[in-house]
Amino acid sequence: MDNNLKTKTRVVELLEMQDKKLISNKDFLGQFGKEKVFYSTPYGDHKDGKPRLFLLPGPDGTGYFPAFSSMERLKEFYDYVGRVGYLVMESEFRDVIKTTLKVNNDGAPVKMGIIVDPGYFNMTIDEKFLEIVLPMT
Repeated sequence: MDNNLKTKTRVVELLEMQDKKLISNKDFLGQFGKEKVFYSTPYGDHKDGKPRLFLLPGPDGTGYFPAFSSMERLKEFYDYVGRVGYLVMESEFRDVIKTTLKVNNDGAPVKMGIIVDPGYFNMTIDEKFLEIVLPMT
């Protein structure tokens, strides 16, 4: 755990359990889906002044939309990738899945999966599995 998180949150506890395979995927998703995560829009401005998509590369030309266990991790990530001027939103993880599915179904130029706390955990959901995972949350 990084030094930015003074106390371990339930979100981080669940992510650690999932990462260490101490919880089944079904149980993890059932609990994690109700937890609050932080995120921003996938499109924004870079410090070089040019707008771009802030997605991590996924399979077959898709991208991973980042969500975070804390505002600190969100800020750390966007500082690292050079994003400026973003709005921080917070909602239950299942709502992030619903929104991502809607954006994908509405003709997004890049289909998105989801990644949580990139660089810290191995929690990803590929774009093709979002509809399967949603009922589990």
